Amino acid sequence: MQRILITGSNRGIGLELVRQYVGESDVRLFATCRNPDKAQQLQELTDLYAGLIHVLQMDINDEDSIAAAASAVAGSVEGLDLLINNAGIYPKGAHQSWSIGKLSTADLGEVLLTNSVGPLMVTQAFHGLLHNGENPRVVMISSGMGSISGASVGSYGYRMSKAAMNMAARVLALDGDMRGITTVTTHPGWVQTDMGGPGAHLTPADSAAALKALIGRLRSADNGKFLRWDGIELDW
Repeated sequence: MQRILITGSNRGIGLELVRQYVGESDVRLFATCRNPDKAQQLQELTDLYAGLIHVLQMDINDEDSIAAAASAVAGSVEGLDLLINNAGIYPKGAHQSWSIGKLSTADLGEVLLTNSVGPLMVTQAFHGLLHNGENPRVVMISSGMGSISGASVGSYGYRMSKAAMNMAARVLALDGDMRGITTVTTHPGWVQTDMGGPGAHLTPADSAAALKALIGRLRSADNGKFLRWDGIELDW
């Protein structure tokens, strides 16, 4: 049985990953989001696949919330085989307003906390369960916008937050306390979500299918890599 936890499961890529993984046999899914009561599509999936999806409340910016979710998972399974850190934000108007002269500490702090600190704290909370997993993996859903070599103009906060997420994944891959756990960071492509917009190149279904295939191919030799949805390794 694959025991999988996916954060930010109420919409976009996270919801689609839940949909595609639950279609497999012998899978136990833990799907987290900040407001489960408002996650209508996720609740519909839960009703359709009764007993296979466990929806948990978790705010990745709240350590008590993370600890409560980790405790709930530990009370249900002995180990975790896959943690997908998908939850993140791309504030509205980031392209236009996140430029020199319009930056604010509060806005930058919010996106950095959510997109880089949050996933690291989630990984810390679940690393004990991951050590008890089979072929345990941590997958950070990052962005090509986090590549320093591929930097472009605008969106300071989002680019910085994803670069920081990438560094967190890289350091996790080298951490002795994470030995035996394969940690990678991934670029899911430009996806037609609330974050990516309708003009993006990939549908959530296509991106999630490619990510799922990539995750299925991960081996210990991939530890610490930055990978595109199609498996191509990216520059930092």
